[in-house]
Amino acid sequence: MLWMAASHAQLPDLGGVKVSWDRYTGPASFTATSEARFKLRVQVDRKADTQPLTLRVELPNTGPNAWPANDVEVRDEGSAALLVQRSGIEWEKLLIPLREGVNSIVVQAEEPFAGWPKTAPEKDRVIQDAASGAQVRIANWPHGRRAALSIRFDDSHPTHLSKAIPILREYGFKGTFMVNPGPKEPGSRQNFSFETQHAEWEEVMKRGDMELANHSAHHRGARSDEEMEVEVGSAAEAIWKLTPGRSKLMALNLGGGTRWETTRTLRHYLDKHHQFDASSGSLGMDDSYGGRVEAFRKALASHLERGLWCRMHYHYIGDGLSSSEANFRAALDIAKQHQDKLWIAGMADIHKYQAERSSTKLTLVKSDANSLTFQLDCGTDATLYDQPLTIEVTPPAAWDAAKVEVKDASGSALKAEIVKSGNGRLLRLEVTPQTSSYSIDSSP
Repeated sequence: MLWMAASHAQLPDLGGVKVSWDRYTGPASFTATSEARFKLRVQVDRKADTQPLTLRVELPNTGPNAWPANDVEVRDEGSAALLVQRSGIEWEKLLIPLREGVNSIVVQAEEPFAGWPKTAPEKDRVIQDAASGAQVRIANWPHGRRAALSIRFDDSHPTHLSKAIPILREYGFKGTFMVNPGPKEPGSRQNFSFETQHAEWEEVMKRGDMELANHSAHHRGARSDEEMEVEVGSAAEAIWKLTPGRSKLMALNLGGGTRWETTRTLRHYLDKHHQFDASSGSLGMDDSYGGRVEAFRKALASHLERGLWCRMHYHYIGDGLSSSEANFRAALDIAKQHQDKLWIAGMADIHKYQAERSSTKLTLVKSDANSLTFQLDCGTDATLYDQPLTIEVTPPAAWDAAKVEVKDASGSALKAEIVKSGNGRLLRLEVTPQTSSYSIDSSP
């Protein structure tokens, strides 16, 4: 199906895509055609206009027509990649400068090198065995929690060390700190406390109770592929040096108010530097928005009801700063009230569990009245995705849960916790997110 339009301004619907001139009213015009799913061609008629032209393309990021914005690139009629300008947190909005001689472009989502993400259906994460009567499933969240919560802090401000971390430790919560670790330079919006307080951050990372994430080296954007490579890559390298021996996977947020110009997809930088996109879906907690504590209360209740990942983020903590200590503590008090139902963890930990679970399936190998063996197949990269998966085993009524033994492929017994569930009991245990087999025996 084709959608076509020609305009000096915003176009009619193109499968949810909006195309318009940026700060231009004519006489040049264009025609936009949706040629395939996630592929749009724009043909420009300059009408002898020689001034620089820029197209604005807005891709739908929700609903059935949502584009995978992180995989979108723009090419000219000769298939050369064009430099595209984007906001740090709105990668679905493209500004495309058209240099002289470029009169036809293609906006298209390119399939990632590793292929489009593959999600196993929910039924593949549960085994209901008829022979033994046992059920085996991958829990929605670790430790049987109902939902997940991440608490993020941007811009590596001094109050993260002096206020946020000590308070988080009081509550026993883990925070994710988006840092700007680049060296000082003019024209940057970076707060240089990460550089000047590097030794203190080293001590935090040695304790292992907090998480670092990538907020770019200088929080100033980039004007070329080379600059973007440095801003993303050097920040990642600086963080890895503080976390030796751990998974390199981390969250990336390029930052609000920044502009990024690159010919490459965001996926290129994410995959190359072992990052995942964390630019959207978070509730801003700055006091200037008003009513933040109640907004968080409502958001958390909704996420608990739906079993989802609730995200909140702060900037600076303290009286007269973006979030007062009183409001910060009030929000944490709300989280504390629901702690038995929440997995409060770092963003990378939560992302890992989600990705691992969605790519994993369980297969029954064999079973009888007293035992069963199953295979766990996980499709994520074990060098990056190392968050243990929680397995829940619901034994039949005839089994004595206290005598049930679970073993891995090598025959080693795994530690299982017996917990109440409804009118019965279940066994809960953790397994590594790698392909392997496990046996369950009711009469060891």
